[in-house]
Amino acid sequence: MDVHKAEFDKVAAAKARKEELLAKCDERNKEVRNLAEKAQKLFEDAVARQEKAFVTAAETYQKNMVAFNAAFKQEQSAMTGLRAECLRPGESGLVKRIELAFVSMILPSFVSGEGETKFDSESGIVIHEHRFPDLSGIEWIKQMELKSGWTKKPANQKEKKEAAVRLHPSLCLRLAAEIARLDDEGVVKAIAINGWADYMEKSTGQRKRAYCASMFATKAQILALNLSALDPLEAFAALKGIAARSLELTPVAPIMRLDTNDPRFVDAKEILSKMAEGENLAAMDWEDFEHLCRELFERAFASAGAEVKVTQASRDQGVDAVVFDPDPLRGGKIVIQAKRYTNTVDVSAVRDLFGSVMNEGALKGILVTTSHFGPESYSFIKDKPLTLINGNELLGLLEKHGYKFRINLTEAKAML
Repeated sequence: MDVHKAEFDKVAAAKARKEELLAKCDERNKEVRNLAEKAQKLFEDAVARQEKAFVTAAETYQKNMVAFNAAFKQEQSAMTGLRAECLRPGESGLVKRIELAFVSMILPSFVSGEGETKFDSESGIVIHEHRFPDLSGIEWIKQMELKSGWTKKPANQKEKKEAAVRLHPSLCLRLAAEIARLDDEGVVKAIAINGWADYMEKSTGQRKRAYCASMFATKAQILALNLSALDPLEAFAALKGIAARSLELTPVAPIMRLDTNDPRFVDAKEILSKMAEGENLAAMDWEDFEHLCRELFERAFASAGAEVKVTQASRDQGVDAVVFDPDPLRGGKIVIQAKRYTNTVDVSAVRDLFGSVMNEGALKGILVTTSHFGPESYSFIKDKPLTLINGNELLGLLEKHGYKFRINLTEAKAML
């Protein structure tokens, strides 16, 4: 037995070593199983999160797609409607094309895109009123080339004025040219551009709004311009445009402010064809006399394609008829007052006419009467855009158009 003790000890040690190793293997296997279980759990959690994220992403995508499609259809519908509006013949289509063009037009950063356009299909006149910059509020700079490269410096007073006096005329010409270009149907006969601005009145320190530039021209005149080569000041002056020639904003009276939708306008009455030759104008109904004057001036301005409208039978507005004349030289808005009087027209009526001209933004005013005017009236109209037509001159105008009437104030006084 002792002979084999050493061998038995070796076997026992090996067996103990085996058991130790098996125990360690069991422990290691247990750790591996735990790690595997944890990894499996992590994997399953990751898959669950991924699946949840996918579901959430799919739901979000679906919602976004629905919202996008709805927004796309809405925008597509708006664009389709906008296109239909632009292609619509007549006034609304032209105005919409002009509005869209001015929104996308490339202008200096200090020039606003704010504006309003009106078109009168009967006279063929487009009026566009646009916000212009206040010249005194612009920071004028110039570019200079130095050895180190290009640099910007403030402009001197002379350079500021040279640039400033060109700005408003240039804007008027540019806007008018765009309107002429957009007239696909050939319905525009003339174009009026009125620029207005908000400025600081130095005498009061208050902010005010006023017209600062105005231009009126036929479409043919505008299309004949080569904007890339012309001198804006000379072109503007040739078209009788009005604008300040200084760095300060100077209010101007617009050449034309067209509003043919004025609620004061009423349907015209045909009077001349119903009157007998030799009829006494001083004794006719005063409202009929106003319509007679409308017919007369309609014939007088017929060659220029002007439109004459009569206002309601109300003395409150101070205007009995309005002429919209597209003629580039004499054209614009003209207000007419008709006085079927048997006595001398008082100078106060002439003053009222001048007030109406200013209030209406008209080019001129005409006062027609069956009687006559005194010296004070003729003195008052000097250097003013007013015309007085007395009874004899009225008869002469009527005869020129083939109508022979008479004016007998004494007879009319006895009848009225």
